[in-house]
Amino acid sequence: MKSLYTRCGAALLCATTLAACGGGDDGAFPLSGTINGLNREGLILSNKGKQLTVVYSSTPTSFTFPETIATDAEFEVLVAQNPPGQTCTPSNNKSKANYYTYSQTVINCTTEPFVLSGSISGLTANGLVLANGASTVSPVINATSFTFGKTVFNGLPYGVTVLSQPTGLTCTVLNGTSINQPNSKMPMADVNDIVVNCVPKGVI
Repeated sequence: MKSLYTRCGAALLCATTLAACGGGDDGAFPLSGTINGLNREGLILSNKGKQLTVVYSSTPTSFTFPETIATDAEFEVLVAQNPPGQTCTPSNNKSKANYYTYSQTVINCTTEPFVLSGSISGLTANGLVLANGASTVSPVINATSFTFGKTVFNGLPYGVTVLSQPTGLTCTVLNGTSINQPNSKMPMADVNDIVVNCVPKGVI
């Protein structure tokens, strides 16, 4: 009799714990997880052919599929579509549904970086330093092009300026800012149409 009471008590405790932690009375679980780094619309997740479009708010940190999954049912959360300019990767995303696994999936999203570069004309002396924020590049005498070593993430603004003029020259920058780009930010492609023109001082 004591054993029967013990088993009944354990069953009641399990049922109470399951309901409190998201499991339904029918033993089903809301398949869910955490999202890190998402900063735009376009992410679509899938599980066994059923898709979920993640609605982007200011900072989405979680997702939940509308369909519940039964206890011990297999699930595999995949990225069906990446947001434009971002790559999202799932982890802890494949298992059988139970109290420990149904909410353990993590989606990590990273923004794609792109190169900022351009052409130079008239650089007949050393000393030119170009800057994009804290990133700088120092083209040498007679250089006809430049490339910043630090890439710019899609969706961020940029602005190339002359930080230091070369000896005896005055250099100006054309197409140096993201103001003419879509949304005035770094596009989903390398930018290579920046032009630096240098002339002897006093000519301009």
